[in-house]
Amino acid sequence: MGKPVHTQEINEYPDNVKAEFVRLSDWVRQLRKAYGQQVVVRIVDPQSLNGFWKVVRHRIRRFPTFFVGGREKIAGWEGDPDAAVCRVLAARDDGILERARA
Repeated sequence: MGKPVHTQEINEYPDNVKAEFVRLSDWVRQLRKAYGQQVVVRIVDPQSLNGFWKVVRHRIRRFPTFFVGGREKIAGWEGDPDAAVCRVLAARDDGILERARA
């Protein structure tokens, strides 16, 4: 029941929303494949109550918006979220983040 129902629900959305969903899903899969458990991805629907709160709190105006390392806000794909993930992981490997937390 799960996959056919999920596919049916996705097909009810407009093409641009479906394309964005596929792009985001592919990106998450690539992150997990490349970095495994070093990266935690949380997806929040901006139309949910929690999502609305985050939109207001962080003044988000473009979607998708990525928060990398809990500090860096990337608005849209042109902000290069991949590079931000690499920077945060490199900083963590260098111990910079660990010293900042201490």
